[in-house]
Amino acid sequence: MTWQTIGFEKIKKLFEKSLKEGLLNHAYIFSGQEMIGKKTFALELAGLSNNHACVNPNLLFIDASSSESGRSIPIDKVREIKEFLSLSSHSGGYKFVVIDDANLMATEAQNALLKILEEPSSLSVLILITPNSDSLLPTIASRCQEIRFPSHSDKTVTQFLAGSKLPKNKIDFLVEFSNGRIGLVKNIEEEGSFGEVEDSVNELMKIIKLDLNDRLVVAQKLTDDKNKADLSKLVFYWILYMRMRMSEPKAHRILKNLLNLYNISTQPQFNQRLALENFMVQL
Repeated sequence: MTWQTIGFEKIKKLFEKSLKEGLLNHAYIFSGQEMIGKKTFALELAGLSNNHACVNPNLLFIDASSSESGRSIPIDKVREIKEFLSLSSHSGGYKFVVIDDANLMATEAQNALLKILEEPSSLSVLILITPNSDSLLPTIASRCQEIRFPSHSDKTVTQFLAGSKLPKNKIDFLVEFSNGRIGLVKNIEEEGSFGEVEDSVNELMKIIKLDLNDRLVVAQKLTDDKNKADLSKLVFYWILYMRMRMSEPKAHRILKNLLNLYNISTQPQFNQRLALENFMVQL
């Protein structure tokens, strides 16, 4: 089999063997840090298993993009899965359901999915993609085979950026900044958004030097209607940058607080401004 996905050679061999022997499990959890290629691998696996390079009629992809907040997967999507699996497979191949950011499923959606897992359809494969399997109901995790995707090495990321137009100093920065997230590096290069990364880093360094009142003003600005949708991305960049500075005083504490802030910023039911203000107070 010829894969386009970079890396994960052991996992590729595992699935090649399973496909050859017709022994794919009915449900998997693909876990590992964000933006390392779990979704890309899952979609390519679905295509390779059915010899569909482009449009795959045996694939249903589910994520949170259609929700009002963009940060939740409602029970309606699980009903869509049930209907999809009830239909006959095209050309007799496997039917794949790939759920990206499965941890964003509402509790009622996870409970509904559990019923599907308890009575799997013939030749159906469900793949739940999440940074951490602990974010799923234990009853769901127990019915899936977990595949842990490792982070890419600095060498792999550097090789990926070999043809980049970025100067060497920026490539070296991205390799360390990404912490093996080749998907993040790919997005930054394709979107030409290295400047956005630099701006986010500079903003954090500026905030750290401000007094409390000025930091609270920044918190209000970053959580107004114009900017709040981008808060989780900004905080994500801050986390990656502070990880690079772990040898410095206070870096460990700031990183810990940023991780808490990121968890809240990705969940729309929580008060993001209050969370960001608390972070500013603790700087």
